Amino acid sequence: MAHFQRPHSVREAAYAHLRGAILAGSLLPGTRISEPGLAQELGISRTPVREALQRLSQEGLVELLPNKGARVRVLSANEVREVYDVRALLEGEAAALAARNATQAELDGLERLLQALDALPKDDYNQQMQVDFDFHTALVEAAHNKTLARIYADLRSSLTLIRSFQRTLSQHPKTRQQHQAILSALKAHNPQQAAEAARAHVYNFRDLVMQSLQEQVWQ
Repeated sequence: MAHFQRPHSVREAAYAHLRGAILAGSLLPGTRISEPGLAQELGISRTPVREALQRLSQEGLVELLPNKGARVRVLSANEVREVYDVRALLEGEAAALAARNATQAELDGLERLLQALDALPKDDYNQQMQVDFDFHTALVEAAHNKTLARIYADLRSSLTLIRSFQRTLSQHPKTRQQHQAILSALKAHNPQQAAEAARAHVYNFRDLVMQSLQEQVWQ
């Protein structure tokens, strides 16, 4: 896990530390979390750890199992499909709106993110995933629809949890091609083409992630 920093609120520190470890992929889905072990590791009492786990459970990142403690949540096949179906709807609409509303500065920013993604070391999967997420978040923000952006942000935890098992695709040739197709449609101010490109990208990722999870988790 990342180095633990102790701010003023121990409860907030425990929550931020655990959440960060899960979203960074340091704690993979299915990993058991020992309340006393984590408290000892962080040098705090068990109470803030317990409260952090309860909060993460409410967010859908952790499962609290009766008489077994806690573990990082494992999403079912149906839940993964639902997440990606919703993502396709949101990003498709966001791309269509961005084709109409994105500023030149936002389009330039999206292009810089894709260039940064290509320039990352091939084995730096965590940073690849972060920049990939940044690109999609910037796409949604370029739609200039605050409600859509808020709903998309709520989906972020589930997406990161799913992606922790499939973290090597951000520099894949097909991913590059699809990202460029989205950007090209935005630059051409073509809402229909942008929406179709965004949805195709999401569904391609869904199929790859489903295959990976089938091999690693659901077998």
